[in-house]
Amino acid sequence: MTANRRHLTAMLQKPCRDTPIRAATSSDSDLISAMMAGEHSAFSELMSRYKTPLYRFILRYTGASPDAEDILQETFLSIYSKAASYNPAWKASTWIYRIALNKTRDHARKQRLRKFAPLDRKPAPDTLLSATEPADPGPDVEQVVIHRDELRHLALALQNLPHGMRSAVVLHLIEGRSQSECAEILGITRKSVEILVYRARKALRRKLGVDCRRADADHPGTIQLKPAMSGSLR
Repeated sequence: MTANRRHLTAMLQKPCRDTPIRAATSSDSDLISAMMAGEHSAFSELMSRYKTPLYRFILRYTGASPDAEDILQETFLSIYSKAASYNPAWKASTWIYRIALNKTRDHARKQRLRKFAPLDRKPAPDTLLSATEPADPGPDVEQVVIHRDELRHLALALQNLPHGMRSAVVLHLIEGRSQSECAEILGITRKSVEILVYRARKALRRKLGVDCRRADADHPGTIQLKPAMSGSLR
């Protein structure tokens, strides 16, 4: 058990107030307020709601499962410790994802500063695949193999993008979030998100020879890879 996990376990074992809230039916904002009041079941519920989507987001960003697990634990520790700074006027999910994003960026900086660590850590072969591939790829084995190979190349190319572009790609193209929501999480304007996505797609198109687009509404959490064509990326 890691030190972070021990901290989380210890938090959940602390005495809590006698009248628990209805955690499962409470809003995220209500859960954060309850955490500040000492209701640890609220923290457990918040973890239950966000552990899977946050893990997927962090995994897509970092490209390494062990790193994603550590950052996820650090994120929840920070959510718990910073609960008192939360403003109910803010959208809870935006606040939570911003904390996760900051943790992933902090981790990336630390990785670069490690003298004997590789400068460009390559993601595990199936990292992006497990986070984006539809559960039922269909009977066409040849197309499945091609799709897997494209995703592996995309995962490698993502790791070489600047953090701003990478964040925009993961949040907008892969997570399927609106440009407005991405802007809130990244703390920039909607137009800046649009520019980052455009530049990232252009860079990926140059590296991979494919155009990266958001998947349709029936396949959330996926990304379309199409042969690059001449002309506009829009």
